[in-house]
Amino acid sequence: MLLEGSKATPVMMPSRLAPSAIYDVEYRTVVVALLFERFAKSFGLGGHRRISSAKLKLLQFIAFRPWLVSSIREWSQGEEQGSLGLTQSIRSRRGFLSDTAHEDVINLLVACGIFVRAKSHLITGEKAGELAKISKAMKEQDLFASMQRVISELAEIPLAKSMLEGW
Repeated sequence: MLLEGSKATPVMMPSRLAPSAIYDVEYRTVVVALLFERFAKSFGLGGHRRISSAKLKLLQFIAFRPWLVSSIREWSQGEEQGSLGLTQSIRSRRGFLSDTAHEDVINLLVACGIFVRAKSHLITGEKAGELAKISKAMKEQDLFASMQRVISELAEIPLAKSMLEGW
């Protein structure tokens, strides 16, 4: 309002702008490593582990947005999603489906041999040990403590299959 009638022009210096961590490949890789370590289950012979692609995507979506944990908890406790069926689930799905950065990171991890896609699951690939090293280092050095707390909260919330359908 004060500058409306003036000839002042805004100056933006891109070098001073901080990029969002949500779009940082390394940060997303750490989050995927922590989530995979916590939620992946043993699969088959040879020590492989796997996780549903939809479950990992939902978990990382919430991990980046800790303010949604209570909504996911409420959604999880609803009878077939009860009153949230037409409100919360639709809003969450809309945001969740538009999160293409996760898919880009997963595609990179598949290309690197860390994961192998198997229908609706991600299975440990020949270089999955790299992901385990990341997770271990984060825990040992107590890095991303707030993210680890959110992941612990998520571990207490049962995710119904109906919450992952259509992803």
